[in-house]
Amino acid sequence: MLYEPAPKWVEVRDAAKIDTSSSTALTLLDVQQRIEGDTLKVYVDQAYKLGSPEALTQGGTSTASWMPDKGDLTVHRVEILRGGKVIDVLKGGARYQVLRRERGLEQRQIDGLLTATLAIPGLQVGDVLRIAYSQTTRDKALQGRVQIDMPLLTLPVEAGFARSSVSWPEGVAVKWQAGPAAGAPVETVKDGWHTVNVVLPLAKREEMPAGVPSRFTRQPTLEATTFASWDEVSRVFAPLYSTKDAIPAGSPLAAEVAKIAAASPDPLTRAALATRLVQDQVSYLLNGMAGGNYVPQAPAETWTSRYGDCKAKSLLLLSLLEALGIKAEAVTVNSRSGDAVPDSLPMPAAFDHVIVRAEIAGTTYWLDGTATGTRLATLADVPPFRHALPIRAEGAPLMAIAPRVPQQPSGVVKMTIDQRAGIDIPALVTATTTFQGMLGSNLGAALAQASAEQKKQIIDGFAQSMFGVLSSNGGLVTEGDMTFDAETGTATATVKGIVTTQFTSRDGTKRLDLSGLSSANEAFEFDRSRASWKALPVDLGAARRMREEVEVLLPVDEPGFKLGGRPDYEATYAGMTVTRKGVLEGQRLVVTEEHASLGGELPAAEIPAEKAKALRLKNTIPFLTAPLTAARAWRYQSPALKPRLVPVEEAYAKAIAREPVAEQATALVARAGLRAGTYDLTGALADYDKVIAIAPDAASYMRRGYLKRQLGRVDEAIADLREALKLSPSVDSALTLADTLGYAGKSEEALKLLAEYDDMGDEHSSVVQVRSDVLGYAGKGTDGLKEIDALIEEKPGDTSLLNASCWYRARFRVGTEGMMDVCNQAVERASNASAVLDSRAMAGIASGNLVAALADAEAALKIAPGQVSTQYLRAWIGNALGKPEAKADLAYFRKVMPGLVADYARYGLK
Repeated sequence: MLYEPAPKWVEVRDAAKIDTSSSTALTLLDVQQRIEGDTLKVYVDQAYKLGSPEALTQGGTSTASWMPDKGDLTVHRVEILRGGKVIDVLKGGARYQVLRRERGLEQRQIDGLLTATLAIPGLQVGDVLRIAYSQTTRDKALQGRVQIDMPLLTLPVEAGFARSSVSWPEGVAVKWQAGPAAGAPVETVKDGWHTVNVVLPLAKREEMPAGVPSRFTRQPTLEATTFASWDEVSRVFAPLYSTKDAIPAGSPLAAEVAKIAAASPDPLTRAALATRLVQDQVSYLLNGMAGGNYVPQAPAETWTSRYGDCKAKSLLLLSLLEALGIKAEAVTVNSRSGDAVPDSLPMPAAFDHVIVRAEIAGTTYWLDGTATGTRLATLADVPPFRHALPIRAEGAPLMAIAPRVPQQPSGVVKMTIDQRAGIDIPALVTATTTFQGMLGSNLGAALAQASAEQKKQIIDGFAQSMFGVLSSNGGLVTEGDMTFDAETGTATATVKGIVTTQFTSRDGTKRLDLSGLSSANEAFEFDRSRASWKALPVDLGAARRMREEVEVLLPVDEPGFKLGGRPDYEATYAGMTVTRKGVLEGQRLVVTEEHASLGGELPAAEIPAEKAKALRLKNTIPFLTAPLTAARAWRYQSPALKPRLVPVEEAYAKAIAREPVAEQATALVARAGLRAGTYDLTGALADYDKVIAIAPDAASYMRRGYLKRQLGRVDEAIADLREALKLSPSVDSALTLADTLGYAGKSEEALKLLAEYDDMGDEHSSVVQVRSDVLGYAGKGTDGLKEIDALIEEKPGDTSLLNASCWYRARFRVGTEGMMDVCNQAVERASNASAVLDSRAMAGIASGNLVAALADAEAALKIAPGQVSTQYLRAWIGNALGKPEAKADLAYFRKVMPGLVADYARYGLK
């Protein structure tokens, strides 16, 4: 490391012109570059204000890095500017300590950089630290050419004075450009030197919308190159990728060639085997030392050391292919922003990766030795690099990489949704996903190194991604496994679990929408509303292909399910072709979808039309409609239906046992939900006993209290509800407890509690209705009705209060003279028809008009067949009218819902 004054060619900024009083952290950034022959000289002069203790800590150590095999690092000044004075740190004897620090070891990269560090002595808060240094770079691999690709400072980063410039001898052919959005660089010729100067910082880049190709979001740079063309770049690098004598006869590599040749005479198979050999048998390691940034190590060395970077692996693969009689060449690509390469000047810095291009039987294959999992089935897959530069002795222009839909899906998803227990019962799900190519290989590598607990975490994460499209809570995992087949490069993940029923209420029916299909979640939302965005295309990504299969199993003894939507459908939008086939045979529905896309870009003008196509595709999703006779959850304690629950109960038992006892609460709550929904109230109560023993919280006490009330154990319910209110004081908890206290005859305590929690806010209406019930339980139904009627006067637009009045009058037999008028108004203005029809049915019973009451109950059940209170009303009315089947229903209700029967007995329905 050298210490010298600044070179004479540099225009040094006077210290007096540096504004040390400004609050701007970066007070100076002066970058001057000069091309002299085959050498690039870079001068950097920067000054930072250390305006806080944090800034002093962060900026108090100076670091600089350079490649010693390509040039020198020379320090010109390290100064502290304080109160108009300049303190020369180097003059005081301070010197940098030179280290070798490999910053990319975790990414398997060794670049040979040297790093110099200096802890600046004597720094104080408020100082300005000024450091100037220069570097020289001469890269033999470029054969006398020079390239510059310098990022440009852009707002909102501010600077007191900042510029970036490049200069070269007049008459030397140099191409340069600055951008995007680099303002107006100044180009001058003076004293035999050509100079381009860019004033910084540049204006803040306009915000870009989502989905634009990378060339629209790339950082502004100052580029300069002495390469005349892409052809010249290609020619310069050609000697580095010569395969002459790369595999000597009798060498270990020659033996590998012989093995591949003996394995198959087919060129495609040979290419696949050669690619696999390089991918699997040579680990990745970037060795950028001794000129290695552009120079690949020899194939023999790569094979012996069993490591290499993209250059080394590509040269090895190229040598193998040519030895096997396959035409191939090395090509360089940009792996991160390949669409932006044509916008760059011709220079190697436009690329960051090397792969191999092979031609077999007239088809081009793009083979990446640093990828993983390439097999014969995926050999033809095209990487998403967009552009490539072939490396040839005669030179070559840029080449577009034509996309190609993969021959095989990279992912195949198969999902079985088992609803055989019934439409109201949670579904058992089995999801299997198979990954090929790099996805499969990477997953296989992860599995090979995973512990049992890590593997479980991987399985759980995969399950949540799969089950999440079926259930908002993600469901429960019962078991799972992941395997990898090295021969095919295929990883398979299989998980089993439980999700909520896939049938939802829709217009009085129960319907299952195939929401697990990708097309059910398609969205093509790209905003180009700003005037400056209207010409920006959408990046459609890489070419891809995937396949899905969804199987739905239905109850074997319930015919009548109907298939709707568009089970057979084909559509294309935004370059994606979706092909769907579906068939319902007996009690089994199978729907398959294949998605295939070339990727690429979509012009902005086509976004609205493609968005409409995506929406139409989403609207065609197949669905199943259940027959009205399908069994409902409230009947599942009957001998005919209870056996259906056995597989579901077994699955919950597995999900619970899969977790440590301390973490079983979630699964126990889920099973309690199934049991409560199917009126196994004792079983649900047992689950909540376990939940509260593990992790007591207000919600669990509330739910257990509700179950106890349903079982008629009112005093025990009150104890749980008191605990819930204690743990989480809230209006909802107070209302539930007050209602139960009133039901138990503790009206004074209930009314006191309601008064305490009535803040006259949004919850006031609910408080009044519970208070009315408490009064009704206490035999003061007239007083309770007055409170409800007062609410109706206060909120005439709240139609739910009419229903509350109808329901109250019918239950407590007060205000009966105007009851039916109120109930009729409630029905006419109802937003929830099933609830108000239930209320009017109760009013019909109170009025003695059982025929009208039965008609209302039947009408309510057509809208909401699972409305259990209405089912009970219908059974009670039917029994009163002498219908024989109703007596059995009443006996069932008495057995499984004693709390509900007791409630209605209090209302006069003995």
